[in-house]
Amino acid sequence: MDPRQARTRSALRDAIHTLAAAKRIDQVTVAEVSRVAGITRDTFYRHAATPVRLLADVLGEELDETLRAHADLPAHSDSTLSVFDESERDLLRHVAEHATIYRNSMHPRLIGPLRDALTERIEQALAHHLDRHPHIAPPREDGITPERHVRMLVAYAGAGTVAAIEEWLRSGDLDDIDAAARTVIAASPAWWLGRS
Repeated sequence: MDPRQARTRSALRDAIHTLAAAKRIDQVTVAEVSRVAGITRDTFYRHAATPVRLLADVLGEELDETLRAHADLPAHSDSTLSVFDESERDLLRHVAEHATIYRNSMHPRLIGPLRDALTERIEQALAHHLDRHPHIAPPREDGITPERHVRMLVAYAGAGTVAAIEEWLRSGDLDDIDAAARTVIAASPAWWLGRS
């Protein structure tokens, strides 16, 4: 990305963070984002179709960075902790850090593109984990292809995690990230967790 595009992208990131923290994301306009970012509407449309899509992209990029640190988890933990303990905490730290933005994107669930961005990142991480450790998955049922088997396992876990995050956001208090992470992990099937 050339320096000018990088500056524009940074200005858009700052603008959408500011506006999405101030009011509901479905009320943020292209004109507002453009004004706060100091760009034209045409420039905005070169980077995103809508403010909601821009927010989903920006938070998605941040999630990519957060989850990248946990890309190569082992199949099994050397302790009673789950292999996902630290990655779940980091995911919830990201959500807590942007709690106002996420809450301003819920009516009562996360707005579609934002929910999709969160779900897709979690599913990609889980699919990567299963790809690296296929032996941890439960036996496949007859009539389900191996690919569908993996997709169903990953979809269930990803959507469940996002639904738990939405409930956590609705509760008001996000101070105890460890307790929230342990609760999400407790709801996960044992075969995912890799505990010793």
